[in-house]
Amino acid sequence: MENAVIKFDHQYVDGGCNACGVLRCETYSMDYLNKEVGFSFLDIESLIQTIAQVNQWRQDYQEVGIGEEIDGLTKAGTFVEVEKLGRQMRYKNQATNQMLVVDNQYDTNEKLFSTVNQILQTIFAIDEIHFSLVEIDK
Repeated sequence: MENAVIKFDHQYVDGGCNACGVLRCETYSMDYLNKEVGFSFLDIESLIQTIAQVNQWRQDYQEVGIGEEIDGLTKAGTFVEVEKLGRQMRYKNQATNQMLVVDNQYDTNEKLFSTVNQILQTIFAIDEIHFSLVEIDK
């Protein structure tokens, strides 16, 4: 089992106008497989994209009709469809025909990380990852 250390920091910034108040902005980075990579949000979409790319999966698309395409990730001839469905994400491995539809955000980090591992193992054949969260002190 690999380890992934997610580091996060937050800052309070002025919203920029009289109507906007102070906003909390969070930044994330992950130490995984001896690489440190940044990502946008602590959600399924961001975590899967980041981990897949560290594991040599690359963003790609497939044309499915005139002017239509499916976004996804590809590695060694295997294409995984990635589709955002409102508050959910759909992942489908075209080689194995396995598909998962999951919520994009969760109330607890334990449920989030468990779902990330389910997607990685089922769809991408990536071994389970042990996640830990560390707040960066400034």
